[in-house]
Amino acid sequence: MAPYLYLFVPILFFCTVAGVAADDPAADGGKLFNQHCAHCHARTLPRMPSLAGLREKDAMDVYTVLTAGPMVPYARHLSHVERRAITEFVTAKSLGDFAPGATAIPRPAYCAQQSEKIAPGAATGWNGWGNGLANRRFQPPDAAGLNVADVPHLQPQWVFGVPAVVTMSGHPLVVDDRVIFGTLSGLVIALEADSGCVLWVFEAGAGVRTAITLGEMSDRSLRIFFGDLAGHVYALDPDSGVQHWRMLADEHPHARITGTPVYHDDRLYVPLSSLEEVAGAMPDYECCTFQGGIVSVDANNGKTIWKRRTIANQPAAQGRNQAGARRWAPSGAAVWAAPTLEPATNTIYAVTGDSYSDPAAPESDAIIAMAMDSGEVKWITQTTADDAFTVACMDPSPESLVACPESNGPDLDFGSSAILVRRADGTRLLLAGQKSGWMYALDPDNGSIVWQTEVGPGGIEGGIEWGFAVDDDKAYVALSSAFEKGPGEAGGLVALDLVDGHKVWEVPPHQGSCAGKPRCNTGQLAAVTVIEGAVFSGSLDGYLRAYDTGSGEVLWQFDTARVFEAVNGIDTRGGSINGPGPAIANGRVFINSGYGMWNVWMPGNALIAFGVEREPEATDTNGQLQE
Repeated sequence: MAPYLYLFVPILFFCTVAGVAADDPAADGGKLFNQHCAHCHARTLPRMPSLAGLREKDAMDVYTVLTAGPMVPYARHLSHVERRAITEFVTAKSLGDFAPGATAIPRPAYCAQQSEKIAPGAATGWNGWGNGLANRRFQPPDAAGLNVADVPHLQPQWVFGVPAVVTMSGHPLVVDDRVIFGTLSGLVIALEADSGCVLWVFEAGAGVRTAITLGEMSDRSLRIFFGDLAGHVYALDPDSGVQHWRMLADEHPHARITGTPVYHDDRLYVPLSSLEEVAGAMPDYECCTFQGGIVSVDANNGKTIWKRRTIANQPAAQGRNQAGARRWAPSGAAVWAAPTLEPATNTIYAVTGDSYSDPAAPESDAIIAMAMDSGEVKWITQTTADDAFTVACMDPSPESLVACPESNGPDLDFGSSAILVRRADGTRLLLAGQKSGWMYALDPDNGSIVWQTEVGPGGIEGGIEWGFAVDDDKAYVALSSAFEKGPGEAGGLVALDLVDGHKVWEVPPHQGSCAGKPRCNTGQLAAVTVIEGAVFSGSLDGYLRAYDTGSGEVLWQFDTARVFEAVNGIDTRGGSINGPGPAIANGRVFINSGYGMWNVWMPGNALIAFGVEREPEATDTNGQLQE
């Protein structure tokens, strides 16, 4: 299954018809349900809740599924008003004063004065997903603005509450004096870094899970780029939020952008993923035809330069399943994570997910190198063969297994971006961490495996999930197992030596941190971030922790699963930390807190800005420091 998606709860399928629905402020939820949803929900199908079953769902969860979850392909033509109307009809519950758009942010939350424009050549504090083309998730001292001695003195300086979400999604961009991030409600929000006041808000057409990437064009103008969960890519002015262009990266109805677009030299490199393995769980769905890929886009105008599929062969009919639906293959090999670029060798490195149908593609669960200028494939290294999977494989009932490929998983995607490193002896390595729990170090020139290490147990939500980090001599790898193991058993952090991959140190799962917390787990799925001397890792228990890079000792920890007083006056609480890792820049640590999707882990809607706050030193009456 898609990494970190947690689709082991009952799935909603709103089956819409083609066409664009009218944006009617007085939208009739019952009429919209009959027009767009009843075709599926009025039938008896596996894993398909009836209208009576939908009445038991939480209204906010249903709305989130329509905006950012598996139902995006079926609701992409519906407005926020129409999605709300359907939500309130099917759940028979009111969303109250819920407002999904920019109007949900009160006017007093906006800055009294706009910041000066970002100057060309401005130092970017944290850019994109991996903070650089190599995706190392490392922040050097000058850009971090804090050192290891500062870490124990980190305290929240301000908290921003995101309206209309229970799950935080978009990794922050930090540039000059502002922080810009996306949300699952489709908002992209720019804040002043010092105070958290709002500079501008942009409304995308669907939820945003990618990080924000800043690019300086050849004419020295600045733009920010991101993708949404309906497959669109956007370019905005970073000072005003005004849209320059929007393009649809792929025509497949289930296409989405989950990995962050990466910018270099007037080109944008966009990874393609999908949730067709969810649709493929329906016995009467013709599974499957989506294939992952990379799209090269002209960053000036949004025009496609080239598109390269991860799978070489086009899908072809493979007979029918027991329900009579045609089967198609090869499919899948989605690119869930930001690609890694090496301009010096004209190379893009991308990692892929599993297949959705048999026979599984040889390009699935693999690392792929492509030419930046053409998309031509240079080499492919597959680490797990014959991995075809749909969500139906998680349900042992005969009705669901009709839609499960014979391979039946094991669903061991690559969900973390590959990381390009140079060892002390000058040799280059490409690191790739998999949900299998294995870390691979490859020769970037030919894809041969230099070393491989089993870091921890793998599984559907096991192994290495959102991302690891590297400094000059070690890789820091957080472990998940949140589906397979309970609190106190899931999680852990491991440091690997870059020379040969041996474990330098290992921190076991944290004990006792879930006491009194419903929907809590200790799995560490969130991306890791490292500065000199300290590595930061968030957990589903709500804690953000900093560990000593030499020993693994916990230097500092903060429980974000609490109620906060937000600077924008919105009810705000933290919860599970999942997905994006900390963005560290200019003396601050920015982290998202809250992951309540699917009613599995602790919800929240907080963006927290930590800064260094030291206790004042005691002085005598003459102002001299006391001994």
